[in-house]
Amino acid sequence: MEAQRSHVTILVVCLILLGLLSSIVSAEWQGDLSSYQIASFSNPHPPRPLNDPSGNHNAKFNHFFLSGPDGAVYVGAVNYLYRLDSSLNLLQNVSTCQELGEDRCDIFTNYNKILILDNQNRLITCGSENGGKCQFRNPDDLTDVLFQPEPNVAGFGELFTVSLIAPGTDGPNGAGPDGGDWLYVAVAYSAEVGYIRIPPVSRRLLSTDGLLISPSGTESSSFTAFDTSNLYTPIRIAYVTGFSYDGFTYFITSQEEDFDSNVFVSKMNRVCQTSPTFDSYTEITLQCQGSDGSVYSLVQVAHIGPAGQDLAVSLGLNAEDMVLFAVFAKNEGADRTSDVPIDQSALCMYKMSDILDAFIETVRGCIQDGDDHSVKYLQGSKCTTLPVSPDMFLCHPFEGSNEVYKYAKGIYVTSSNAALELSDTLMSSIITTTEMNHTVAIIGTYYSGELLKVHIQSKTTARLYERVDLDITGSVLKDVKINDATREMYILTEQKFLKMRVENCGQYTTCETCIGTDAEMDGDPYCGWCTLQRQCTLYSECKMPDVSTRWLAYNTAQCIEITNVDPYNNLPITVTEQQITVSVEQLPDLLTNMTYECWFGSYVSQATKTNEDLRCVSPPGNRIPPIQQGDDAVQVTLSIHSSETSVSFVDTSFYFYECSTHTSCVSCVGSRWACDWCVFENRCTHVSSTCSGDNEIIITGQNNPALSSPKGPGSCPQLLAQNTEVLLPNGIERSLQVMTTNLPDQTKITSFECSFDIEGIRQSTTAQRNDDTIMCDMKAYTYTSTDQAELIVKLTIEWTDTSNNPHILDDLFSNNATLYKCGALKPDCSRCVTARPELECVWCNAMCELRESCTTAEGEWVTHNNNASCPDPILQGVYPLSGPIEGNTIVSVMGTDIGRGFHTVLNVMIGADQECHLDGLEAYYEIGHSVSCLTQSRVESVVQISLTVRGGDGTTLQESKGNVNFQYRVPSITSFSPRFGPAAGGTLITINGMALNTGRNIQAFIGDKACIITSPVTETEAVCTSSEGSVGQTEVLKMSFDGADKTSEVYTFSDNPVITEVSPTTSIYSGGREMVVRGTHLDTAQMASLVVTIASQITKRSVRSEGPNDIEFVEFFKSCAVEGSEFMRCKTPNITSAISSSLSQLNVTFGFIMDGVSDLLTWSEDNDVDLEFFPDPEYDEFENGLFEKKGELMTIMGKLINNAITESEIIIYVGPVRSDVTFIEETALGCILPKEQPPAGDFTGQDKERGLPVVWVVHSNLEFRIGYISYPSANATIAVLAVIGALIFIILVCTVIYLTIRLKRARRDADLLVLKKDLLEDVKKGLSQRKFDILRLTSDVEESGMPFVSHRDYATNMLFIGLEVQPTTTDEEYAEYAMVEEAMMMFSELLGNKNFLLIFIQTLDTRSRSKISVKERQSIASLLTVTMVLNDTLDILTDVLLTLMSQKIKDAQATNQKLLLFSKTDSVFEKLLSNWVSLCLYDQLKNHTAYPLFVLYRAIKYRTEQGPIDAVTGQAEFSLNFENLLQETVNFNILTLVVLNREGNVIKEVKVLDVDTISQVKEKILDALHLNKPYSSRPNANQVSLVWHQRKNERLILTDKSIRPLTNKPSPLKTLKDFQVPDRAPVTLVDEGTGQAESCCGPVHQDQEKITHEYFTIQVENRYGGHQDQHMAMEVDSIFTEEGGYCIPTKGSIQHKIPPDKPQPELTSKAVEAESTFTEEGGYCIPTKGSIQQKISHNEPQLELTTNVTDSAQQKQYERETAYEHMYLDNAGLEDEEQDQEGFRDWHLTQKKESFTIEEHRPEQQGSKLCCISLNKQSQWAANKVPFQRVLSSKSVIQEYVDNMFQTILSVESAPKAIKFLFDFFDDQADMYDLKSKDPEIKCAWKNNILPLRFWSNAIKHPDYIFDIQPTPSVEASMDVIGQLFHDAHDTKTDKLGQESSINKFLYSREKTKYQRLVRQYYKGVEESTPVTTQDLNTELQKASQNFTGLFSKLSTLMQLWDLLLVVLKTKDQSDQKHLGCLLQEVKETLSRGNAL
Repeated sequence: MEAQRSHVTILVVCLILLGLLSSIVSAEWQGDLSSYQIASFSNPHPPRPLNDPSGNHNAKFNHFFLSGPDGAVYVGAVNYLYRLDSSLNLLQNVSTCQELGEDRCDIFTNYNKILILDNQNRLITCGSENGGKCQFRNPDDLTDVLFQPEPNVAGFGELFTVSLIAPGTDGPNGAGPDGGDWLYVAVAYSAEVGYIRIPPVSRRLLSTDGLLISPSGTESSSFTAFDTSNLYTPIRIAYVTGFSYDGFTYFITSQEEDFDSNVFVSKMNRVCQTSPTFDSYTEITLQCQGSDGSVYSLVQVAHIGPAGQDLAVSLGLNAEDMVLFAVFAKNEGADRTSDVPIDQSALCMYKMSDILDAFIETVRGCIQDGDDHSVKYLQGSKCTTLPVSPDMFLCHPFEGSNEVYKYAKGIYVTSSNAALELSDTLMSSIITTTEMNHTVAIIGTYYSGELLKVHIQSKTTARLYERVDLDITGSVLKDVKINDATREMYILTEQKFLKMRVENCGQYTTCETCIGTDAEMDGDPYCGWCTLQRQCTLYSECKMPDVSTRWLAYNTAQCIEITNVDPYNNLPITVTEQQITVSVEQLPDLLTNMTYECWFGSYVSQATKTNEDLRCVSPPGNRIPPIQQGDDAVQVTLSIHSSETSVSFVDTSFYFYECSTHTSCVSCVGSRWACDWCVFENRCTHVSSTCSGDNEIIITGQNNPALSSPKGPGSCPQLLAQNTEVLLPNGIERSLQVMTTNLPDQTKITSFECSFDIEGIRQSTTAQRNDDTIMCDMKAYTYTSTDQAELIVKLTIEWTDTSNNPHILDDLFSNNATLYKCGALKPDCSRCVTARPELECVWCNAMCELRESCTTAEGEWVTHNNNASCPDPILQGVYPLSGPIEGNTIVSVMGTDIGRGFHTVLNVMIGADQECHLDGLEAYYEIGHSVSCLTQSRVESVVQISLTVRGGDGTTLQESKGNVNFQYRVPSITSFSPRFGPAAGGTLITINGMALNTGRNIQAFIGDKACIITSPVTETEAVCTSSEGSVGQTEVLKMSFDGADKTSEVYTFSDNPVITEVSPTTSIYSGGREMVVRGTHLDTAQMASLVVTIASQITKRSVRSEGPNDIEFVEFFKSCAVEGSEFMRCKTPNITSAISSSLSQLNVTFGFIMDGVSDLLTWSEDNDVDLEFFPDPEYDEFENGLFEKKGELMTIMGKLINNAITESEIIIYVGPVRSDVTFIEETALGCILPKEQPPAGDFTGQDKERGLPVVWVVHSNLEFRIGYISYPSANATIAVLAVIGALIFIILVCTVIYLTIRLKRARRDADLLVLKKDLLEDVKKGLSQRKFDILRLTSDVEESGMPFVSHRDYATNMLFIGLEVQPTTTDEEYAEYAMVEEAMMMFSELLGNKNFLLIFIQTLDTRSRSKISVKERQSIASLLTVTMVLNDTLDILTDVLLTLMSQKIKDAQATNQKLLLFSKTDSVFEKLLSNWVSLCLYDQLKNHTAYPLFVLYRAIKYRTEQGPIDAVTGQAEFSLNFENLLQETVNFNILTLVVLNREGNVIKEVKVLDVDTISQVKEKILDALHLNKPYSSRPNANQVSLVWHQRKNERLILTDKSIRPLTNKPSPLKTLKDFQVPDRAPVTLVDEGTGQAESCCGPVHQDQEKITHEYFTIQVENRYGGHQDQHMAMEVDSIFTEEGGYCIPTKGSIQHKIPPDKPQPELTSKAVEAESTFTEEGGYCIPTKGSIQQKISHNEPQLELTTNVTDSAQQKQYERETAYEHMYLDNAGLEDEEQDQEGFRDWHLTQKKESFTIEEHRPEQQGSKLCCISLNKQSQWAANKVPFQRVLSSKSVIQEYVDNMFQTILSVESAPKAIKFLFDFFDDQADMYDLKSKDPEIKCAWKNNILPLRFWSNAIKHPDYIFDIQPTPSVEASMDVIGQLFHDAHDTKTDKLGQESSINKFLYSREKTKYQRLVRQYYKGVEESTPVTTQDLNTELQKASQNFTGLFSKLSTLMQLWDLLLVVLKTKDQSDQKHLGCLLQEVKETLSRGNAL
């Protein structure tokens, strides 16, 4: 007995240990590769399948090498080398096969054996072919082979080669050329020719002479050699790892012990780096021992590295000691008998100090103990027996000239116990790293392609805590590297190279998964739970991780957790604002002034902390969510929120319950809540004291902590369980007895009642009580159903108290009764008497009755046990009616009284002579009703069936009656069709024949494959569905009739249908659009249908919801018409039912049912083709229901007409006549009417009442009645003809005049047609070249990048544009700086308080709003935004904005302003929202959208500059803006200017136009020279002069205007044509101030060259108060001579030709005022400020005119409305006030002031400046000048760039998380107020107002907000069109284009629909994307803050905001001051103390 007990105890312990082990194993985390992977590179030349002769089957990666942390990466592979960048993008590849001259690289296999970069920056690559030859390559160009050493370096094939670069001996000839470093190589032996002499271990000099083993001229032998006596039967060695350590180079091997030993071990050998020879080569044996004593004999790979502190302590290491980590495997077969590893691996560790001791001991043994320590397999190995110490011989085995030893071997094993063993894994690679005190090994595996992350805890224990599936086929290779600085690792596998994160703390989303639940036994050692951030992070990523419990390490025993809520975690929903105490385990301390909050859902309650307890108050009633119907409680998340991190870092469930939802005692007191039941009040309550009735009985709830009784469900008045079944015969009076408990006192009850719910009708009776027994009085219960023999009915007991209140007794046991009818379903005696006996049914009076109801004598009854016989059987039918003559048919004979059981049927006879077998067919028998038997064979005949049964007494035989016949037949097949079908099966085959419905089991076959019969077989036809076959297979079709086979002809399995194309793929919701399907073998299928699947996604739209969405699938089918083997037609189905029932977005897929071809069911997904459905069109009826024909064209108006339709698909009926559609638009379509009025009525012949034709439109599946149409009557026609006749005379009189006018116009019209034809031809011919030019121009963006504005400028542009205030970058100096800083910090803390910030914004926006200007509100908002960014509190601002948006949406419900919400920026809130969007979109803009936007800008700029641009008006030849087109055609030529530098060398060739002004030419040259450099960092045209090198010694300085007298006549600006500059003219740009040429052009040497024009600059103050530099050229007659004067252009002065000997007086601008403007003496006038004219004579002393110079960089940009007038004022010549007043100004290409009529609506008329052009006037102008073709030409050139920009902006993948969060918020709000049904477009309108209106449209129109560029007015005009298009694409309203519409609207009218569709897809995609959690949003907001942190001064910004706030408060009401003043009082007082204000 004791022994048994002991065994049981041992078994229990074992089971416990196994459980613990399984729990540890189960703790392994399955890592996701996608969250680790940073980059990857797949093998571009993967292996070919073995059956593919066209490629290499062994292709794979071999090695990689990193040139540095951010440098290039080199990968060596079979036949190839690859150079990658740090992101693993391929930069270059080279074939090492083709370099060897091989033609068949598909069969040639050159493995990369060595890949290493030496210290001279040479990449050494060695291959397995050509004798192991190497190359020294240029690492920047792999094809550049610097030199190739001799071969015999690397090993053959896949045999191991290990190499490394390490120090070596200097040798007798000094240091080596590579700084003393040598290449060490270890090679496995190969007997292949050319490889046999390669030494196993060698050291090679890195020399240009080759990889020499020994330096030239020395006898040093830096190699080992195999013993030549066994050279052709060598020892098997696999070198797995090499490394350098402490003056030695080590190699680790898995090898044979010695020649032919067949013992395999793991060894470690080393050579001394400072020894001139390898004679000191030494090796030791390593062993890894398992926990069971077994040996892991084969080392796979090893790594040397440091140990973390924990492991170092366990190993007893010093700080500098290293550890060897090695993975071993067991061998195949017996221990150490094979070198083949198996899937059993272990990790062992060795202290390097122990290894060094082992090597010393090995050398000692070889010196002192003799040959047992020699290495037998190496040539020349010897040991001695000398009594000397080994220490001095470790590197130099010589004593004098005597060699002490050569090659030593350890005879003792260096062993280690395995720290980790895996029985199902073969490890292939290892690398280790340390994290804090921990040591982590990252191990790769063979075959399974996994990474194992192992925490090495001590010298004997390690735990595998994570597996990462690398999603590869093959093994992880030995090459692996870790960059500890970046925490990145590089993993090489056979076919993929991966760059991965070392750690991935972010994959753990809960504290439990992060640190585990079993301290130190699970969890990730890299990671810990950052409590206040609610994130799993590295130690370094958690804020203040060493404080309190802010960072819980992986081995922390307890996660942060809410352990208790006191008093309870639930409250009655009516109990509000109650104090509760929350106990939090591991609750961290907060910083000073930081607080905890309790969040009950969205309600926030401030918390006070005591130790680890928090006290807070539950929410008020209006903040508790309602309880859903059917529930008794609502759950909210109670979370603890930290103001320090703005994160809810721990939570639990909290409930608000309502007891009154329970209506029974048991339900009430058994609920989860503290609910009590008031018995007499029939009420459930949480306050039992409210049960106030006399003698009230209170049942206390089981979860009520009160100790009162009675308590719990068992104390409720209730029914007890029934002991027996209650049987109630239908219509027979019965009483019943029911047991109860806990009934109130009898004196308190007046009556009882029993009732049953029978077929929905309550049938009741009175009842009496006897203690706890209730007796229900007699009553007959009835039910009407005739097809139910028994009916279970529920019993209810009700009692009434003395107050006449009814009560129902609870029933936990479901008391019921069985109501039954004997006669139901028992039509014969056999079925009656075999009913269950307790029912007491008997057969009497030829019917089944209740025993007590039978009126005949008892002796005439038949009962189940009185031995009386039932009537004789009567046969009524047989199934089947016939069978084959072969028999084997199971025949069922049916009738009445066919026995009381199967055993009572004695026989069944077919005819009089043949028995039908009953054996084995009992399962078919039905008592009294039928019996089945198996027929025998018989000739064709019709025979009668009879049977015999045994009577009730067991002896009487009863013969059947009735005439039932069965027929024996011979079925036959005459034909079938089709004769072929797809091999996939599924074809419906119709078989014709005779007697095909013969038998019971009828089957069809094609060969031996079933053809499934799918419908009842008739006499002459059977239909079956073919099974799958193989293409070309032919089989006989046959049918089986109860096993009798009948065959027919053959059936052929043909090719499966293949669908290659489907079009169109759009439809309206109502369907009916014809789709053309093309493919092959379509006619092989008999059934063809289109199936459309709608996946209706019910989205959880809560911004905090993270759960999965529910998806419902609805399928729609539509038959297709096959019209040949390659063509069929299908119509789209009507999917409106899915649209109306969908709660969210639709995902539509489609496929085809073509017999059994299953591949076609998912055709759209397999081929990435979308079937898109659009809303149905709407057609407007004719006005007043009638259309009067006035011409040939009829136009029908509507909405969404052109959705998914073309003209040819719409049918218009005019009466019964079909009319062709001539055009279709979104809102209209037109058709040509019949010439004669069609017959009355519609196209169906109906609707003839009015006698007029009816117009109908048939649109796909939809039909629209438009109305009647009337044609002009015949009388009206005659009247018209009469009038015309009367006018003939007048017309004849006018003919002459008309002909005269027409002749004059004919020539003009002809010219117009020629012009139009030429222009269209130009568009056609030039389009491709222009696109090519733009593509070439924009390609430099990728090379030179984009000129982004700085972060500061971006923020300034987006937040402060148009505002007077801007934040500063430095702190101002204050007298009392400390006080100011203290006050502002108080102010900053106030702004960081959510409640204050909310009140702050609301107060400024809602109180006395009219007293604060819009700019003041916007300034406050922008300064506040900067403050929140600097404080890193964007999350708080976000919460406040969400709160304000919620309130505004709520307030807007009572108005019709919902669509206008968030569309303005007039308030502080709205401007804040706009700023928030701008900041959150910055990353998307810079990383994704900026590129296509900048390319679009460049394309428009280039396209615009391809034609003339008026420098004054800004109008251009080529533009997208019709209003900005030049009104006249300007003839121009393209010139190429050759730009020279100072040495006269060509630096650029620039294309310009001969009609360009000089300033325009300078800008184009500067653009070409500086490409995409920031505009602010390059010179502008005003700072340089253009010098034309006319001839060898002559230069001309070109300017826009020559000197001229001031007159009232406009003056043209000078162009290249005016100066007659030829093509390819040489020019130089000269810096105006220094004389230095642009781009190092050098100064203009004016002292020796002839100057024909003088160059000077004067300043003119223009009418806007700014200064402009004007450049002019003036001809002079003289040239420079030795005694002559000269002119040097300087800025701000005019210098004339002045003799050197004359004085140089100075004349200021106020000196003199001349009377005349021009004199004969050659004087000239110069306009200055105030139109002062200075007269300077050539004969007078030359004076210098000086004025103040204003730096153009300081000038502010003028308003956009005057851009055209101001932009080119620099280039437009001189203008003074007199010119401005009289309306004259200089001109460039045209003098006309107005190009066409512009109707300008002033702000006082419409509130904003609008400019539109009358369409009629435009059309007239267009007819004369054909300008619109130029707009279309420009549109065609840049269209693809517009598309790219739209697609990038509207890309769901790049949508910022903040925008997703905001859009979800809008969706939630719309759902909350049920706005989707009221206004489906409301959500889109809000999103439109936020995104396109606030940001994108503005960014497109003003790219200079984002890029450092200077857009010209002509470019801006085109960008305006694109920006407006983007805005219109988001407009939910469909505006009809009319005569007053801008022509720019027509330009993109067609594309607008496409872009609107793109917008809808974007909104849909964002809505369906993964919801963004608050935590994700806060992370995104932190990134946004970091983008702009440190750009502005925090203190100065706060002071600016404070000062502005004070100004505002002074202008506001006293109530406002009081409202905010108290909050700001402390700030004011602090400032006052410092006297800072």
